[in-house]
Amino acid sequence: MKESKYLFILIFVFTGLLTSAQEQLIYKWWNPAETELPVIEGQFWGTEVKNTYDRLPARAEGVVRDAVWNLSGDAAGLVLRFHTNANEIVVKYKVGGSISMSHMPATGVSGLDLYAITPEGKWEWCAGNRSFKDTITYRFKGINPDQNYDETGLEYRLYLPLYNSVKWLKIGVPENKDFAPLPLTKKKPIVVYGTSIAQGACASRPGMAWTAILGRRMNMPLINLGFSGNGKLEKEMLDLIAEIDAEVYILDCLPNMTAPRFDEEEVHDRIIAAVQLLQSKHPDTPILFVEHDGYTDGFLRPERYKNYSDINKVMRQTFAEMLSWDYNNIWLLSRIAINQDTDCQVDGIHPNDLGMDRYAKAYEKKLNEILKIK
Repeated sequence: MKESKYLFILIFVFTGLLTSAQEQLIYKWWNPAETELPVIEGQFWGTEVKNTYDRLPARAEGVVRDAVWNLSGDAAGLVLRFHTNANEIVVKYKVGGSISMSHMPATGVSGLDLYAITPEGKWEWCAGNRSFKDTITYRFKGINPDQNYDETGLEYRLYLPLYNSVKWLKIGVPENKDFAPLPLTKKKPIVVYGTSIAQGACASRPGMAWTAILGRRMNMPLINLGFSGNGKLEKEMLDLIAEIDAEVYILDCLPNMTAPRFDEEEVHDRIIAAVQLLQSKHPDTPILFVEHDGYTDGFLRPERYKNYSDINKVMRQTFAEMLSWDYNNIWLLSRIAINQDTDCQVDGIHPNDLGMDRYAKAYEKKLNEILKIK
């Protein structure tokens, strides 16, 4: 009887090991770091980076402040595009920092987000089973696109973590299915330079950052240069941004430039210097400034209301001054247009998913006006 019991256990263990081995054999894997051509959307300096998923070139180290350089290792705004007819997609990767934050979930800080676009141009979101261990794994299972698409498959966009660095990453599909990484789009990008809000705090997942929502809605590439607590209209960053031939530059830095860190004169001067620098290299490219979106506790905390109201006043006055000097192609998105309210923020500062959607809608409307898109 004991022999039969042990034999059953051995068979069970052997079957489990065989199943595990077979699982490894039936997948084919793609590592973007091993692809010769640039494939990481949202990464302008892809051939110059120190680490595969950095957002700034290696030469920026020691030029930008250390805080900015360290944050540039976060993969915010980076996207992998591919085409597949697979019914299951597996992504494995390792991150360099903490999985989550007190006010932002692991799915936003360190998670991935997968979207497909149908031949009719409709975006569809795909839920994944996830495991946040030493190696993070996402399994997108049971994918069953319409049978009309099944033979050729769909185009996918995989959004990378908003607040963590990616050390390595690979994508697997069943070996009997097609998989093709897609090259970078040739369209000019929207370039966003800003704060933690631009970086993605506090979206529940990467695809819900306003930058990601905007990129999908406008079907345009977007370069996310949001740096948490460190979007300050600094010359070193503007010099780098001026290297990009953009469709439009968005400068959304005021939440990091309130008093007492900055006085009104400094804010005024940095706004003007930003326009002068960018227009000296790209005189025909629109520059969109953005007012501080406000704090949801401003009604109960008058000093907070004063902080964002004062800096928005400086922005409006400086903007009017530049218009009087005949600066062309400069634009302003107002706090009222962004339309945040008490239900839109996680901590009185950073938008939740509703707030992110409000941001994206306001930007889309303004950019359609700027770019004359009907």
